[in-house]
Amino acid sequence: MKFAVVSSRFAEKAGDALEKLRASCFAKLKEKNVEFEEFCVPGAFEIPTLAKKILLSRKFDAVVCLGVIVRGETAHFDFVAGNCARKIADLGVEFAQPVIFGILTTENSKQAEERASRGSEFAQAAFDLARELAKIEA
Repeated sequence: MKFAVVSSRFAEKAGDALEKLRASCFAKLKEKNVEFEEFCVPGAFEIPTLAKKILLSRKFDAVVCLGVIVRGETAHFDFVAGNCARKIADLGVEFAQPVIFGILTTENSKQAEERASRGSEFAQAAFDLARELAKIEA
């Protein structure tokens, strides 16, 4: 299997959470012997656009979307988190491929740090769904 990992570069309020999220995802993919390529976008809002382009290429068995969105003092969090989640979910259904929402949406940097190891869970979810879909295609 070959996976694409799309991650955002911008996570100013998240501390080291984004790097830990990526590292735990990559470690799980290596453990499963899954070949993967990482793609980076400026922020979480841009993840669905690149994920769709990747899906259109038909070169990957799954797309894992990683990012961290920490609530700020404005409604920006709600627009970014909500739209990003909806678009990623829509892509999975539209392409009938694993498109994993691995974006932490937290109230503060402490919560982001506490959840940063979940990257391995997101990688496992992509692996499990890709394997199940392969059964249907076989």
